[in-house]
Amino acid sequence: MKIILYIIRGHFVLIYFFIKLFTRQKKQVYLLSRQFNSPSINYQIIIDELRKLNIPYKIKCKKISSSINDSMRTQGNYSNTFNLLKKISTNLKGALSYYFSLYGQMVTIAQSKVIIVDGYNLPVSLLKHKKGTKVIQMWHALGAIKKFGYQSIGKVDGINPTVARILKMHANYDYVISGSEGMNKYFAEAFNVPIEKVLAIGTPSIEFLKKKDNKITKKIKEKYPALKNKINVLYSPTFRNEKNYNYEELINNTDFTKVNLIITNHFKVEERATDPRVININSNEFQTFDILKIVDYVITDYSALMIDAAVINKKILLYVYDYDEYKKNNGVNLDLLNDFPTIAYQDAKKLMNVINKNKYDIKAYHEFQKKYTPHIKTTSTEANMALIKRCLDE
Repeated sequence: MKIILYIIRGHFVLIYFFIKLFTRQKKQVYLLSRQFNSPSINYQIIIDELRKLNIPYKIKCKKISSSINDSMRTQGNYSNTFNLLKKISTNLKGALSYYFSLYGQMVTIAQSKVIIVDGYNLPVSLLKHKKGTKVIQMWHALGAIKKFGYQSIGKVDGINPTVARILKMHANYDYVISGSEGMNKYFAEAFNVPIEKVLAIGTPSIEFLKKKDNKITKKIKEKYPALKNKINVLYSPTFRNEKNYNYEELINNTDFTKVNLIITNHFKVEERATDPRVININSNEFQTFDILKIVDYVITDYSALMIDAAVINKKILLYVYDYDEYKKNNGVNLDLLNDFPTIAYQDAKKLMNVINKNKYDIKAYHEFQKKYTPHIKTTSTEANMALIKRCLDE
């Protein structure tokens, strides 16, 4: 595997050397994502602000194929080049499409003064950029409940150490955006940067969450009229490779005379709960952020969605039925069961009784909000734009 990784690295280093040689840098912002095929809420808001200020920008959103993503993880156990190529070849069209898209990315990176990414980007982290280039990591979540990046290297669900080292995972960042001071330490560890580079200014998505959108809310309730009459509970678990989400345990302990149980899935998950009493909202039609606004409770697990929910005062409960296994295979930054014993549960019956019997611990919830939700003097959008403008001028 090392051979092919070194070939990939040397190949791109050589190409980028000549690209830089014949490319002039501009006061331009380049927004890059391999998480999504269209701009995220964060990127949409940043673009709107750039347009208002007449700041030139370019954007590239191209979701990486799962075969490429999986080949970077420890669990793949690709001990030799043959196995690695075999895995990538399962989606050869996607792999080739991603490969050729990197050429265009390298050209625009060389042209741009400020680069914004929302995850790992190969040319951004791997290559040496022109003097004065600034890279901002605007991670797609406000917090790091579960370990990721450098924190999870070598773990079952983490990145393969050899891949991380040779392809320089999460390198070249000048600034990393965090959701709160309480998360700075974990972001610094995950991105392998000094904590001074981590800025607890939140992301523009915070303003989107706080903004009332009565049209969308009305549209959701018209499409799903049952949502008008009961306590609305959203279950939205994080992605798991083994695809076990324990839907049935929650369903069996839900009092459907009082509660609407809504289930949304991670964008990588195709499985759906089949019980007719469950409301499966189409994530292609309504964003999770929109759904958050119409619910009373949010049940998740190790997802930073709990912070998004807390930002707009939605009560959170954590269903961590696989806590010991998850800590071993991936790792967590917060000791959920000990730190939040009245919010985090391994048992579905005990968790649902909190809702069914109206026994929510509001004091513990407020303590969570105080520590892990953003508290800044200005808005997150203003703070991020001030950072971008400063980087353009340096």
